[in-house]
Amino acid sequence: MNKPKVLFFVDRMRVGGIQTLLVHLFEQPEFSAIQPELLLLDDGQEYDLKQKVEQMGIPVHQLKGIWVKSPKDYLAYCKAMKNFFAAHHDYQAVHMNSGPKNFFVLYYAKQYGIPVRIAHSHNTGYQTSSKAQIWLGECFKLPLRRYASHYLACSDLAGAWMFGKKNQKSGRVQVIPNGIELEKYQFNQQIRDEVRSEWDVQQGTLVIGNVGRFTKQKNHGFLLEIFAELCKIKPNSKLVLSGIGEEMERAKSKAQELEIQDKVLFLGFRQDVPRIVQGMDVFLMPSLYEGFPVTAVEAQASGLPCVFTDTITREAAILPNVGYLSLSQSPCEWAQACTELAHSVNRQECTQQLEQAGYSIHEMARCLIQLYITGKGTKA
Repeated sequence: MNKPKVLFFVDRMRVGGIQTLLVHLFEQPEFSAIQPELLLLDDGQEYDLKQKVEQMGIPVHQLKGIWVKSPKDYLAYCKAMKNFFAAHHDYQAVHMNSGPKNFFVLYYAKQYGIPVRIAHSHNTGYQTSSKAQIWLGECFKLPLRRYASHYLACSDLAGAWMFGKKNQKSGRVQVIPNGIELEKYQFNQQIRDEVRSEWDVQQGTLVIGNVGRFTKQKNHGFLLEIFAELCKIKPNSKLVLSGIGEEMERAKSKAQELEIQDKVLFLGFRQDVPRIVQGMDVFLMPSLYEGFPVTAVEAQASGLPCVFTDTITREAAILPNVGYLSLSQSPCEWAQACTELAHSVNRQECTQQLEQAGYSIHEMARCLIQLYITGKGTKA
């Protein structure tokens, strides 16, 4: 008997939380129950994560030359999407992991009779400051809700943002926590010592860390200002930043402007995140907005105290050693919170606590597979 085919949509496979999560899901044994395929748009660039998916033997479809920069691009987009589903519509489910501007994925999936059509909200804001694009996004939420058969979200806030507070409160949105491979994040003192040695960390040094793309959303400029204040409190401190992105050079210039460049390590893109978080003491995330950041789960799984902006859902505070501050509070107040939370948790016990709370990627995969195959979940 053939396995049910499931199509996953994300606009591009650049390094990001959603894309990395998809790759990890594809790797899980639970996903052997289906035949996954991936559908992408084309921004003119090639990405390593796309190649990784192809190397896993998963078919990757790309709408060549299709990328939405302005309203006029939707004409070519709609035609390409229609042609794709005309040729490929033997799916049991379509799982859309993107914002409302891509609702056409769900529209044509419904036109061609695909029974399970999932809209999955991973965020609580738009990745643009353009008023016109935000207005269009708000308009597109209505057809997205209409053509999706199931509403998923990584948090209550992300669900309310995409599907509306009424749908969230009524239970029409199914919240599935972003799971991780918890066993990889189990605290290990030997690994911690090795990593800190590589970073030339001296005994007593406080290491602040962040893992994320260098984008406006992640607010690296403010993060560096916080660290500059922290250095006034604890001069023997280091900041470790893992990630790549368009704002990276601006962040490096900011570090020089603040005269802290010799205390900041820019690691670039790393595939050994479970290892590098072992060497940190506090995880700092002053993002402008987030849905439910996977990195927040990863940090807590390794036993790191965390300091988050209050734009991040309170659901992200899985363990008690998490502090929330407003972006209106001063960098000095943020720095003080970091020093207060440092070394405040028994890191050995945290992985097990997260597993008990349901943040294993195996549990996430199990829930998704059940939804793909049976359609059982919170239906819209």
